[in-house]
Amino acid sequence: MADSGFDYVVHCFTESDLIYGIETMREIVRMSHELGMEAHMDPWGVAGIFGGEAFSKFVAREMDACQILADGSAVGIACLYSERLRALLHRWIDAAIEIGSDVLFWDEPHWFPGDLWFYGAEPGDDALRWSCRCHRCRERFSAEYGQEMPLEFTDEVIAFRQAAVLDILTDVTNYASNRGVRQTLCLLPHGQYHKLVDLPDWRPFVAIPGIDTFGSDPYWAVNPPVELEPYVSRGAREVAELCDEFGLENQFWIQGYNFKAGHEREPVRAIQIALEYGMTDLAVWSYRACEPMSYLWPADIDKTWGTIVTAFNQARAGEPVRLELTER
Repeated sequence: MADSGFDYVVHCFTESDLIYGIETMREIVRMSHELGMEAHMDPWGVAGIFGGEAFSKFVAREMDACQILADGSAVGIACLYSERLRALLHRWIDAAIEIGSDVLFWDEPHWFPGDLWFYGAEPGDDALRWSCRCHRCRERFSAEYGQEMPLEFTDEVIAFRQAAVLDILTDVTNYASNRGVRQTLCLLPHGQYHKLVDLPDWRPFVAIPGIDTFGSDPYWAVNPPVELEPYVSRGAREVAELCDEFGLENQFWIQGYNFKAGHEREPVRAIQIALEYGMTDLAVWSYRACEPMSYLWPADIDKTWGTIVTAFNQARAGEPVRLELTER
């Protein structure tokens, strides 16, 4: 990574690492620093509420802390109002700072995203797949809205859920800020993923006092795919406008995985768009085109990764980012 010209590396710091790999992660941070890169720490898949394919031990142990869908079934992702979840995240912050992390990277905080098999949910009525209707959420909703929490995915439910994500992020960022560590927030992009994870209004999140850098990750070659230009442009515009308004550093993620043969040059256009909107911190998911994870492999790992590294270094040097997009 350092030889390829990267300034920092986002390390996936999972629950398993927290239990079994503290000294391993400390060594990884040391090596990152030795190679001249900052170490950014990601709560990858922790409690199921952050981005990442890692499974959560917490929800297997703390079953009462799990989210409950509107159809009454439990899923393997923690309720954002669980006090035990907050205790876990505070322990994670303490550990990440203690091993020398430079930045905490809050990665795609979300409710249950509708991915049934991953979180252990059974197939059912899509209208009742939203969460969370556990006893904590029902009691809090009733207190705030003066009515029982509905089964329908109403505007009040949407507002309640956004407030819950804001509440837990405010809690963890305040806790971390008191320790003096920098923090980055990455929110899932608007308009692509299931409505169950969409946060309609980003402004309150960007205004959280402990956030130093804000960004998003509009990956277009996903299931189902979307058109690159309007989707990436919208994400870059939203990030740029909010960072300018709130005086934050920007960060923009470029997709580096899952490309079919002949589409390995698409990241170049995404990088061009990001630069056109003034993005100054470009990141890519993930190293070597997600080579360790076969589920995300592109058709040609070497071509995909080489294309991205070349384009990134052109941007870094202030040169025009230009690689042939139509190569087949």
